Amino acid sequence: MSAALLRKGLDLLSADVRDKGENGKRATPGRSRAAARLVNTNKGAKKTLEGIRRQGKKNKATVKDKVFKSALDEYRRKKAADHTEENLQYMLGSKFLTEDSVTQKVLAHSQGRKAKDRPETEEAKKEEKSVFTESEFRKFEREYFGAS
Repeated sequence: MSAALLRKGLDLLSADVRDKGENGKRATPGRSRAAARLVNTNKGAKKTLEGIRRQGKKNKATVKDKVFKSALDEYRRKKAADHTEENLQYMLGSKFLTEDSVTQKVLAHSQGRKAKDRPETEEAKKEEKSVFTESEFRKFEREYFGAS
C-alpha cells in the first residue's frame, strides 16, 4: 500500500471517529476534542493541534482590565532622588568628631607622592638685604655711567 492510500483511509476513519466523538463520548480516551479533530500525518502534529486550540479561544484583548499609567508619575518614580541634604545633616549632627591632629595625620598619609598631589606650602619671603650700601651704589653709578 502506498502512503497516499493509507492517508486517505485514515482520513475516512477519522471522520467516523469524529462522528462518534460528537455524540457525547470521546473517540479515544485521553485525547481532547482538538486532538480528535487532528488528522495525524506525523508531520507538524503539535503545531496543527495548537492552531486548532487557538481557534476555539476568543480574543480577550479588552480595555476593561487595563490600568493606565501617568507619564509624569512614571517619570517621578524613576527619577533618582538627591539625598545630599539628608546626608549632610546626618554628618553634621554626628557626635563623634576626630581631633585635628589625627585628621592632619590621615590627610598627610593619604596624599600622593607626586608633587602635584601635595598642597602648596607658603613660605614667608624675607626682604632681600643688599650687601652693598647706598653710598657704594652711587659710587658705582658715577664710575660706570660717568659723572653727571
